[in-house]
Amino acid sequence: MRERAPETGLETCLLCGRDFVNPIDWEAVGDHHWWMLLRCGECGVWRETTVEHEIAERFDVELDRRADVLARALQKIDAQRMTAWVESFAAALRHGLLDAADFAR
Repeated sequence: MRERAPETGLETCLLCGRDFVNPIDWEAVGDHHWWMLLRCGECGVWRETTVEHEIAERFDVELDRRADVLARALQKIDAQRMTAWVESFAAALRHGLLDAADFAR
């Protein structure tokens, strides 16, 4: 099992408690802090915060981890969709449902 990065608290919504908070905008404030505009994807609440650089880095790592999970799920769904398309195309060819005219311009 993969060890999770320490929570930053930024990913958790202060209103609904779900961990669907994402950054909408951010910028460096000096050398050691980041200002962030955050929004919860569950309830839609917005908040602004300023955090130390280390917390912003951990939040970034957590966001990357979550994006990787979504990317893997998308790849799996896309592979399943392509497999189904190829199988239906092959079945149509086997049953004589397609011919050269189907591909003419």
